Amino acid sequence: MNVKKLFLNLYIWPAMLIVSAISIAVVLPLGLLILPFITSKSNSQIIRNGIRIYGWMLVRILPFMAPVTVEDRSGGFTTPVIFTANHNSSVDPYLFGMLPFENAFVTTWPFKIPFYNVVMKIAQYIDANRGWDHVETQGLELLDSGCSLILWPEGHRSRDGKLARFRNGAFHLALKSGRPIVPVCILGSFKLLPPGSRLLTPSRVKMVLLPPIIPSGSAENNEDVKKLKNRVKDSIAAEQDRQQLFTPEPAKAAGRFADYSTHRSTAGTNG
Repeated sequence: MNVKKLFLNLYIWPAMLIVSAISIAVVLPLGLLILPFITSKSNSQIIRNGIRIYGWMLVRILPFMAPVTVEDRSGGFTTPVIFTANHNSSVDPYLFGMLPFENAFVTTWPFKIPFYNVVMKIAQYIDANRGWDHVETQGLELLDSGCSLILWPEGHRSRDGKLARFRNGAFHLALKSGRPIVPVCILGSFKLLPPGSRLLTPSRVKMVLLPPIIPSGSAENNEDVKKLKNRVKDSIAAEQDRQQLFTPEPAKAAGRFADYSTHRSTAGTNG
């Protein structure tokens, strides 16, 4: 292990533990106690925004050895929208703290973590373990309330840093709701913390917001779902190609895949 990597891990994990402990033991209870009396927001909205700020603190105040940058190439959009991102690392969800929009995740494995699952339920995050009918019903309710959604169409973290097969859920939901999809290309997080690794490696991380794609057609028409899915996947793939600087090195990626094979039993559907 080189010195820079050693220093990063000696610094980042205790720092994250301190920030998390203060957020859970102090900030969260105070927020739930005080904010309902001075704002019109519900407890679920307060929790969602609190989680977003928590992510911002981890990314901005505890940078991963290099600043995480956001490149907005979307041209602008009106929320709520459905963010669909490639998924390389367990740090990816924290990156969305950089976006100043109320949002909720569709996810699986955090609902299996004690205490964390209670916070997730209060925040009205969507538990994909409960099946598609639940995802669709709660997803439409959140969008109607003005809350954007974040989905990982690959369904899990990439094992080699490359785009995997996209599933239909995000695109079915977009067609059903009529809400735009904003493709998000995440770069560099695979090198930072690939699946199966417990140690961070210094890496530049970038989050690129791509132009929104307006859904056209019917959610009941499989061809319409497929066309929308392909447009979003092509958009993210083209951005990966454009930013060659961040693409993983094939040899290292293969090595990481081998390492991951002994840990994959812990990987959730959406994480």
